[in-house]
Amino acid sequence: MAVEGRLLFRGAEAELYLVTWGDGVALAKVRVEKPYRHPAIDKRLRWRRTATEARAIRGALEAGVPAPAVYLVDPPSYTIVMEYVEGACKLADIVEREFEKAKELTARLGRYVARLHKAGIAHGDLTTSNVLVRGDELFLIDFGLADLRAGLREKAVDLHLFLRSLESTHPHVVEVMMESFLEGYREAAGQEAVRELVAAMREIRLMGRYREERRTAWRSA
Repeated sequence: MAVEGRLLFRGAEAELYLVTWGDGVALAKVRVEKPYRHPAIDKRLRWRRTATEARAIRGALEAGVPAPAVYLVDPPSYTIVMEYVEGACKLADIVEREFEKAKELTARLGRYVARLHKAGIAHGDLTTSNVLVRGDELFLIDFGLADLRAGLREKAVDLHLFLRSLESTHPHVVEVMMESFLEGYREAAGQEAVRELVAAMREIRLMGRYREERRTAWRSA
């Protein structure tokens, strides 16, 4: 399908367009070609990620996790048409402007991610920029890297990525926000689930530091 609308955002993986849909508007996400990849591999990856994202959004909604509703999926054109969350901003912006509200929203996000994980889904790119806030509503977006058969490690990667996004974007509130997130997760999944998740995340972080030290060891040799 050919998408006609106003370009809202051009990212590394996809372009977002505001399009007419019925009597209103919708958001069309079109995965773009990557010239550096072999054409056959590129097409297969874009097709798969388009289909996976649509399934992940459906799974999230079925699990009680707010996400934009999907109106149309067309893998051959690498396109998803979905609900346009008008008037929303990123959680990243709320963290900087309204600290107390951000704490409450982050705890709620923890509860939603626990529900997602219980459904066997890992988001794959959980950051404060991939959570939209509209009033008191919260929406998870950008499920393009989701895993629909997530084990403990994939779920721990979600936690690791969220922590990294806090460290890089909101270093002054990392501990408070992570505490709020884990509090919400604990409410939905229990203390044992949090203990296992945090332990797995720590292993991931230690491995990352080890690899970084190996990459930079030659500088001090």
